[in-house]
Amino acid sequence: MRRVILSMPTKSCTLDPIPTFLLKESADVLLPYLTAMINTSLREGHLPASQKHAILTPLLKKPCLDAGDLKIYCPVSNLAFMSKVTERIVVEKLVSHLQEE
Repeated sequence: MRRVILSMPTKSCTLDPIPTFLLKESADVLLPYLTAMINTSLREGHLPASQKHAILTPLLKKPCLDAGDLKIYCPVSNLAFMSKVTERIVVEKLVSHLQEE
């Protein structure tokens, strides 16, 4: 998990309780707690409520289009860093499992 955390971009979201750079610097100390949180999520089959939030930002598909037309916007979700880490861990486990078959 440490490898996953350190390999991810150091982008923060306003939903993150601490800045991503600080979490990365403290990864060795926080690793047992983060691992427990992710393992619990996998065992129970859902994320904690705090990790289920996203900040949605509408972006124009092309800048030359009419900004008044709501159909030309793409929703962009900003997730908390730990949500992205959990997602990446699940993808790695799933791909590994599927390759064993």
